[in-house]
Amino acid sequence: MEYTQLGRTGLTVSRAGFGGGGIGQVWGPTDEAEAIASVHRALDLGITFFDVAPSYGDGKAEKALGKALEGRAEPVVVASKVRLRADEMDDVAGAVQRSVEISLRRLRRDSVDVLHVHNRFTEYRGEVADSLSADDVLGPVLDAYRSVQRAGKTRYIGLSAMDHHVPTMHQILEANEYDTVLAYYNLLNRTGMEPPPPGFSQHDNGQIIPLARSLGMGVIGIRSHAAGALTAALDRPPRPGDALMQKDLASVQKLGFLLDGPIRTLSQAAMVYCLMNRDIHTTVPGVKNRAEAEETAACVDLPPIPAEHLERLQQLYENDFRD
Repeated sequence: MEYTQLGRTGLTVSRAGFGGGGIGQVWGPTDEAEAIASVHRALDLGITFFDVAPSYGDGKAEKALGKALEGRAEPVVVASKVRLRADEMDDVAGAVQRSVEISLRRLRRDSVDVLHVHNRFTEYRGEVADSLSADDVLGPVLDAYRSVQRAGKTRYIGLSAMDHHVPTMHQILEANEYDTVLAYYNLLNRTGMEPPPPGFSQHDNGQIIPLARSLGMGVIGIRSHAAGALTAALDRPPRPGDALMQKDLASVQKLGFLLDGPIRTLSQAAMVYCLMNRDIHTTVPGVKNRAEAEETAACVDLPPIPAEHLERLQQLYENDFRD
């Protein structure tokens, strides 16, 4: 396993991390026993960064992780989140405190290492379900997170940055009040790093990774496997009307050339691609069983994707995977 420091936090994290959506039973079927076993296997293989949220299976991920870590001696870094509902905005401090206390009971811990804001960020509050404005995130939400931090319930605070309004996200980042960011980045969408090509049909994530790095923030890569599209087969029925998933599933049909040499599966290619980006400190694919934990950890030892394959990938990307 490789390790690095999570930006200015100084926390040491494994470059291959563990996303809690899987053990929260968000990404395909599993059960608590297998979820706990997958955490144990990840620890055995040197994975030390675990990212969960209350919304992953209505607390299932936090509960499974808490049980799995109990009695283990490995030094781990645990991140969780708070998602504020629209009806909680009149008492942000109370809502954040209540959410954190519930998470800590599930996790069987006195504190977490990082607490992320799990809402989406839009120009005005409520433009999409439970979205927050920059004034919210840099005002009452920040105050509430600082209060939890002063109380010793979290060491650092961070932001989730998926499907955000780019100018709003930039405004929040540039205030430099938060320590880490969860950044969308994968084989099919690299706009967290670079501007999209003309005609690109996916969401532009606003090149937040280099911005965050310039500010000294820790960068945590999310959606490395595009919610399961970048695997051999989707592990659950796609949601009706999920246009992004349908687009991604069509695009991955053109990526067979990546399965060459030591890289034998699409999920390996997806993880290796993210690990090649040294601006991302740790990447957290959703893991739900021991086999996925083993594959995630083993990707650290795989060679990078060859230059000729990257060139072909670039051509596909610039044409929005239409050819």
